[in-house]
Amino acid sequence: MISFKGKKIIVFDLDGTVVRLAADWPSLKNELCNLYAQLYNDGCDFASISACLSKIIEREDWVELDNFFDIIRTYEMKNITQNNPIKETIFFIKHKEKFGVDTSAKMAIFSLNTRKTIETSLSLARITEFIHFYVGREDVRHWKPEPEGLLKIKKHFNVSEEKMIYFGDLEKDLLAGKNAGVESYYIEDLLALVKKVSDVV
Repeated sequence: MISFKGKKIIVFDLDGTVVRLAADWPSLKNELCNLYAQLYNDGCDFASISACLSKIIEREDWVELDNFFDIIRTYEMKNITQNNPIKETIFFIKHKEKFGVDTSAKMAIFSLNTRKTIETSLSLARITEFIHFYVGREDVRHWKPEPEGLLKIKKHFNVSEEKMIYFGDLEKDLLAGKNAGVESYYIEDLLALVKKVSDVV
């Protein structure tokens, strides 16, 4: 059972949690994989985009890392207006007090999406004013399930991990939370709570 008692910072993943992005992920992965092979004459273990970026970091090739970020950003933004906001999450963000959240509690985003994608998605969903801080793909060098992003949020708000709660849609989100010592839940648990508490959605 989710409890917000004592929670000062509520953190959300973005894609699959607050909105559903309309990005062409398979094509993006293929482009990045091919570019990596071309640049370094080496195959990329393409288990994930993050795995490929981590290899670039191992090479300390900061110029190409920025280039890869640019490519990712372009793919994410191409169909950004086709985003599908997750209405239950949006309702929670706008009406947090209905769910026992303290009025002084702040909200943040910790996402593998780029900062521009986060900013634009929040704007399109009309919730920019409710989100007080966010950490995107470019802001860390160790990605989920590593906890770096959550630790940045913790430091920004100067709170203990016990005062935070994190929601995501994938196992790596929950693992990131566990690695940061932050209580974490699948977004489906929150959606069920919203549906139970409110008849608006």
